[in-house]
Amino acid sequence: MTRPDDKLIDMMKGIDISMLVTKTDGGDIAARPMSNNKDVADDGTTYYFSTDDGRIDNDLRADDRCGATYAGKETYVAVQGRGKLHRDRAVHEKHWVPDLDNWFEDGLDTEGLILIELTPERIAWWKGREEGEWTA
Repeated sequence: MTRPDDKLIDMMKGIDISMLVTKTDGGDIAARPMSNNKDVADDGTTYYFSTDDGRIDNDLRADDRCGATYAGKETYVAVQGRGKLHRDRAVHEKHWVPDLDNWFEDGLDTEGLILIELTPERIAWWKGREEGEWTA
């Protein structure tokens, strides 16, 4: 399987906040702003921290199809893929960055802390007049 090129990975790393989108309540769409903390793997997988007391946890347990959209200065990226929930502290530690302490008062000890792993199946991008698409 091919992987996205470095240019696309750099675009995703360069835009901190995305709108993470899930299917919810009878097929409706829910979106919320999330930071990928510049944690973008070479294959385009991104990681987001949250807690399990909100809609996102329920949504991904019911249907793992999800996506993320990024908008920067003349750069836009749309990711479609599958979400996986991680509750294991060892996995959390691998992806934790100090800035997350601003959002999670108890850090890695935050009750109900989850890590969402979004593995892409399709990524479309636009930068100025250029555009492209990668599929798994």
